[in-house]
Amino acid sequence: MVNLVLVSHSEKLAAGLKELLAEMAPDTPVLVAAGLEDGSIGTDATRIEETLNTLDDDGVVLTDIGSATMHTELALELYSGERTVRFIDAPLVEGAFLAAVLSGQSKSVDEIEDGLKNEFGK
Repeated sequence: MVNLVLVSHSEKLAAGLKELLAEMAPDTPVLVAAGLEDGSIGTDATRIEETLNTLDDDGVVLTDIGSATMHTELALELYSGERTVRFIDAPLVEGAFLAAVLSGQSKSVDEIEDGLKNEFGK
């Protein structure tokens, strides 16, 4: 099942979203790479890469704003794991809901990306 990775400047925002997704798609693995190590607001490419290295299947990454996307792209360049991992440019909350449901339906990374692009036009 495709893993969903939430990258946000706020660890609390990502954790709350993960909690909501557990209600909608309880079988979808959701990982959080949010905030900085000291709990402050921000994103960190190393922290994102470390999260990617824990994936037990392919993954889809969604981000909130600006530098979260930049750090995600850097983390994906650094990632050397064997899983297919793709950043998809879609709204974090709405995109995460759709991605989680599609993953729960055993859709592939490509199918999830297509679903998000069809829904959000990106």
